[in-house]
Amino acid sequence: MGNILTAIQRIIENTGFEIVDDTQHIIQNRANQMGEAFEYYVKNAFADCIGKDIRYIKTARNQTFSYLGNSSNPPDAMLRGGDAIEIKKITSIKTPQLQFNSSYPKNKLYSDNPKICKTCKDCEIWHEKDMLYVVGQIDDNELHDIFFIYGNLYCDSPDVYENVENLIKESLNSLNDVEIANTKELGRINKVDHLEISDLRIRGMWLIKSPFHHFQYLTENITDYTFRLIALIPEDKYNNFENVTEFESFCIEKGISISDENIEDPQNPAELIDSKLIIYYH
Repeated sequence: MGNILTAIQRIIENTGFEIVDDTQHIIQNRANQMGEAFEYYVKNAFADCIGKDIRYIKTARNQTFSYLGNSSNPPDAMLRGGDAIEIKKITSIKTPQLQFNSSYPKNKLYSDNPKICKTCKDCEIWHEKDMLYVVGQIDDNELHDIFFIYGNLYCDSPDVYENVENLIKESLNSLNDVEIANTKELGRINKVDHLEISDLRIRGMWLIKSPFHHFQYLTENITDYTFRLIALIPEDKYNNFENVTEFESFCIEKGISISDENIEDPQNPAELIDSKLIIYYH
């Protein structure tokens, strides 16, 4: 069954693979097109089917994933019995922040989250999944940088983000002389104009510092490369993967670095989380 170690191996083996739109979708906007193409590539890395024909890909994905999302229904994918995956594309390594739209950053994904669809909730028996973010920097169809980071090394607990949203909602509800409607968004004010035909939707746009910037201190000595892969995995998570022995043999063969790092706990920076840092570049 595919996991992050499978994906890392397959991506390193296919570093020259061109990221192109072979998703069979018609996408007018080039930025969206490249985002979909990168997402397709990453999913195929987890399913061990990069460069395979469409029939093979469909079978491999069915065996690997219990859910494949879309632009309206996060997450982007869920591994059967494994992690939830969010995939983000950036065009420049200098991009300071990632956009999360109306959904706040997550350390884990829970089945009672109101922003995931029923299909996602019912695709397998689950309550909680580790959240894995995959961020890639692509230029001219070529993947230059990719960062795998688990949410519990990157994001705070849900209540921290929800408290901010709830404060905004409470403030809106306290306004006089406006008609507040029930909504899953931050707020909605109806009948704003004299004809009572205009409404105002109030939507959030969550941003989080790019992992390339937040964890820059881990890779500041790497300055000259054409491709770079970085992964941060909690040590207890890493040790429980079934394919650790195979992966470590692969790393020795390919000159991939695996080191121990102590990462600040996002919920309490006074505490450190034992983690594995994986780096490959050429």
